[in-house]
Amino acid sequence: MTHSVTFGKEDGPFYFQHIQRSGSFERTNHMHDVYELYYLYHGERMYFIKDHAYLITPGDLVLIKRRELHATADSDKLGHERVVMNFSESFLGSATVEIPYLLDAFAQGTPVLQLEPAFRPTVEAIFQKMMSEIKEPLLGQHFLLRQYLIELLLLTARYVRMHPVQAPEHLSPLHEKISKIVQYINAHYMENIRLEDVAERFHMNPTYVSRMFKRVTGFAFVEYIHLVRIQEAQRLLATTTIKVIDIADQVGFGSLVQFGRVFREICKTTPLRYRRASRM
Repeated sequence: MTHSVTFGKEDGPFYFQHIQRSGSFERTNHMHDVYELYYLYHGERMYFIKDHAYLITPGDLVLIKRRELHATADSDKLGHERVVMNFSESFLGSATVEIPYLLDAFAQGTPVLQLEPAFRPTVEAIFQKMMSEIKEPLLGQHFLLRQYLIELLLLTARYVRMHPVQAPEHLSPLHEKISKIVQYINAHYMENIRLEDVAERFHMNPTYVSRMFKRVTGFAFVEYIHLVRIQEAQRLLATTTIKVIDIADQVGFGSLVQFGRVFREICKTTPLRYRRASRM
C-alpha cells in the first residue's frame, strides 16, 4: 500500500514528494543535475552514495550533491515513510549569494546527518508547511516553497556547524571491500577498466565481484563505470570549451560513437545539446 503527495518533476527546478510505503520498494539509481534532500520518518532504507553504503534510520537527513551517484534499496525491514526534495540553484534565486553558506551541509565529510531528537520536530514542521502549501495552493505558492526550502537549508547549515559530523564505519567487511573497488574506479575511470583486472587487484573472483558490486551499490559494474565517465563529461561540457571528441577520449571512451550512445542513454540528450542547455 502506498500513499504520496507529489509536486513538480524530478528533473525540474523543484520537486517534492512525501510517501508512505507498507511493503518492498525496488531499488532506484540516480544521477542528476540538481541537489537532493531525503528525510526518513519511519522504517529503514539502504543508501549507496558516491563510494559508501549507509543504513538510513528515522531522523536521518541525506544530502546529495549535484551529479553525485546514489542508489536506494530495501533494508531487512520493509515499509518506510520519507520525504525527498530535488532543487536547482536557480530555484533558490539570489539566496546563495546573499547567504553564501546556505549549501554548506552538502560539503560535509558525510552525506548523512543523524539529527538529534530535539532537532527533528523543527525539520518536520518545515516539511509539514510545504505539504500544506502543495495540497492547498494559493497565491505565491512558489515563493513560499522557496522560502521554506531556504529556511531548511539555513537550519542544516547551522546544524553542521554546531554538530560536527564524521563518516560512519562500513556496514561490513564486504561493504568496505566494495567501497575500495568503487574508489579505485572513481580514480581510474579514464583508463581501460576490466572486471577481471579489478578482481585480480583486489584478490577476488570476477563473478563474485560482479554480483556483490551490484548488491552493494545498486549499479552493474560496467554501468557504474559509464556513469562515472558521463558524470565527468557533464562537468567538462558545462565548464570548458574542450571539443566533444576530446572529452570522449579524456573520460575513457574508446570512440566518439560509443560516447554519444552512452551519453544519450543516461542523459536523454546529446553532448552538444547538453552543453548548450547548461549555458543558458
